[in-house]
Amino acid sequence: MNSPRSLYPLVRIWLDETPTTFMHAFFEKLAYEWIVEIVNPYPLPLMENKEYVMYLSFEMDDGTTHSSLAIQSYTMEQGNEFTVYRFFMYPHL
Repeated sequence: MNSPRSLYPLVRIWLDETPTTFMHAFFEKLAYEWIVEIVNPYPLPLMENKEYVMYLSFEMDDGTTHSSLAIQSYTMEQGNEFTVYRFFMYPHL
């Protein structure tokens, strides 16, 4: 039986210390993995001197913040109106 996902809304995001705007963003905490999903981020998570960002910081809507989480991998899905990035991290819990 599948349980519903626990998604927590985000109010602020920094990709490699760069403030990033977005349409929607959510945080999901799984047993061994954290996922941040960002819809239509700006600027795009591609930096000039490297392939993609290395660290992600965010603030949840309840005021909880997490800083400088190392990004292990990411996926990107592009549609007509939306681009969705999912960043995967394995913080020391």
